[in-house]
Amino acid sequence: MDDRQLFEAARDGNIEALRSALDADPSKLTVRDPPYAWTLLHHAAQRGHLAIVSLLLDRGLDVNTIEQGDHTTALHWAAAAGHVDVVRRLLDAGVDPIGDGDDHELAAIGWASCWQGADPDAQRAIVQMLVECGARHHIFSAIAMNLGDEVRRIVREDRPALERPMSKFEDYRLPLHFAVQMNRPELIELLIRLGANPFGTDGAGFPPAAYAMEVDADRRLHEVLRNAGHLDLFTALAVDDYLVAAEILRREPDTVSRGGILHLMAKRGHVVAVKWLLANGADANALWAHFDADVTPLHMAVLGNHPDSVRALLDAGANPGLKDSKHDSDAIGWAEFFERPALVAMLRP
Repeated sequence: MDDRQLFEAARDGNIEALRSALDADPSKLTVRDPPYAWTLLHHAAQRGHLAIVSLLLDRGLDVNTIEQGDHTTALHWAAAAGHVDVVRRLLDAGVDPIGDGDDHELAAIGWASCWQGADPDAQRAIVQMLVECGARHHIFSAIAMNLGDEVRRIVREDRPALERPMSKFEDYRLPLHFAVQMNRPELIELLIRLGANPFGTDGAGFPPAAYAMEVDADRRLHEVLRNAGHLDLFTALAVDDYLVAAEILRREPDTVSRGGILHLMAKRGHVVAVKWLLANGADANALWAHFDADVTPLHMAVLGNHPDSVRALLDAGANPGLKDSKHDSDAIGWAEFFERPALVAMLRP
């Protein structure tokens, strides 16, 4: 069996093939998979193959081996994928439960908690195991797990944590950005009360509002901005103050086309604001640079999975065939990619 077949066996859970290959040539235990030098253990742990993980550890593969892509152990990948039993086996084998030094600067507890889409019950179980083995929350894992007391502790012990950016791979988001992204309204309020800067921007210059995927995800933030006298069109719409929004638009008619307001309202599913913007001259087919791609409001409504916003845009003449600048995909393609068949049906001619 060549190295490629070994890695396939580890990924596919083919323990008999892997055992036979290692019996025939024990030196194959430490092979590395290019280009990032993954071990067999990394592959098996990521896929949740507990029997293969145990086989490799029993044969002597170092549980703390670091791959060279993200500079992680197998623990990071098992934790991110929510494989509770594999995480437990790795911890029992002596893997470092802290896992500092990964390129995402999240440590093992961050990989266990900060990736969206993971099973929440598995996340909680894995985080608890890591804490019991000596890991401590940082501000991003505490936000991800909705732990207000931990956020308070962290800021009390390390006030600069309030403005600590994530890694370049997360575009240097600040804790307030991350709380909006994770839809943690209580923690948004807490972070602001503790002193987080509501005007802070990420590495692309975006404010926290750019990360909202739900209509009220960051309402408290915009209420704070309004009370501080910072009431632009976006904030007025975010707090449903349409009288003020109309006055702003009367003074500055072109503001309806600035800053991707329609795109972001579509992304968060604020359909009343979407309809208001469209009725007041916003272009349903406008392209706007959202992070690293020029997209239409329809792309953003699909990203947020908001059928009411999709319908409002279509009724206003939005073209579902327009493509984004990075993936060369239209809104239908985005709906297919994100596996949203109801939106695909709405968008198809």
